[in-house]
Amino acid sequence: MKKYLNLFQNAPVAMAILDAEMLRLDSANSAMLQLLRREKSVLGRELLEILPEIADQPYPELMYNVIRTGKPYSETGAKFYSNNNGRVETIFVDYSYTPILGRNKQVISILVVGVDVSERELSRLYMLESDRNLRAVVMSAPVAMAVFSGFDFQIQSVNDRMLDLWNGNSKTGIKELEHVYHNGVSFTSESNQICYSYTPLRDATGNTTGVVMVGNRKD
Repeated sequence: MKKYLNLFQNAPVAMAILDAEMLRLDSANSAMLQLLRREKSVLGRELLEILPEIADQPYPELMYNVIRTGKPYSETGAKFYSNNNGRVETIFVDYSYTPILGRNKQVISILVVGVDVSERELSRLYMLESDRNLRAVVMSAPVAMAVFSGFDFQIQSVNDRMLDLWNGNSKTGIKELEHVYHNGVSFTSESNQICYSYTPLRDATGNTTGVVMVGNRKD
């Protein structure tokens, strides 16, 4: 049992176990707590007490449906709104709800597994959304992000998280930007313990029109 507990706690994906009766958060690994933007002290409390912002989102009802039917549920690229110290963040997740059965074959708990795919989904949205909406998406992104347009890489929009990573050096990654723009392929690099990913933006005809830069500081 200890071996399985260690696997749960050290899993690279977010994992949690919720009580089926009250949706009480019985267990959560560090990846799940990070995804929820919460501390370990929330363990043992009910989900809606921990995350009151999800009361108007579909997730509680989806969990109760898993409890009622005993059928697992999963979704990719789901949009989740999180209140992080008064600041609303938009997080995109791939997640699954798996029922855990007791001796009488009744659902007693739910195993929740999630992966933060905000970087992937935001890059995809950039290719679909109009320019008018790009700035709003950037500013609410839970990751450091900047959008460059044209061959001269004019900054179209950038959020505070990326400005913090740049620390005054907005010329970070110029060679990488040139590579992605002129070759039309994604690229990843690392500098000063910060991982940067670059994704080309294309117009309706497939021509590269800009680059999305996403940054993540390594722990």
